[in-house]
Amino acid sequence: MESALRVRELGHVSLFVRDLDATRRFYHDILGLAETGTGKQGRILFFSAGTHHHDLSCELARAEGPGPQPKGVPGLYHIAFAIEDLAAARRWVEAHGLSPFGEYARGFCVRDPDGHEIELYLEGGR
Repeated sequence: MESALRVRELGHVSLFVRDLDATRRFYHDILGLAETGTGKQGRILFFSAGTHHHDLSCELARAEGPGPQPKGVPGLYHIAFAIEDLAAARRWVEAHGLSPFGEYARGFCVRDPDGHEIELYLEGGR
């Protein structure tokens, strides 16, 4: 039986974060995503890569927690963003105090202020 549910695309990713100012600096100032608005009386920031109102929403956490879990356990592994120039992106993130890791021919990862793994990659063969 063919499914009646057909997902067209990923709408957005939502994260709970500890510090909205640090989150803004990372996703807007370093990654260059456009900040497209706020919600819940300023407790949520919305960021867009350019096509949707928001590709990422970041909400101020309402409770303390452990943050990202060790690699390999169930849960969020990483968020990936396609970029245009790998060498320039690497220089940029290093100039902003980030340490690339998990490097491969077409990409690398960095961590956001809450420790989430963010992959930056070139389209066409991850």
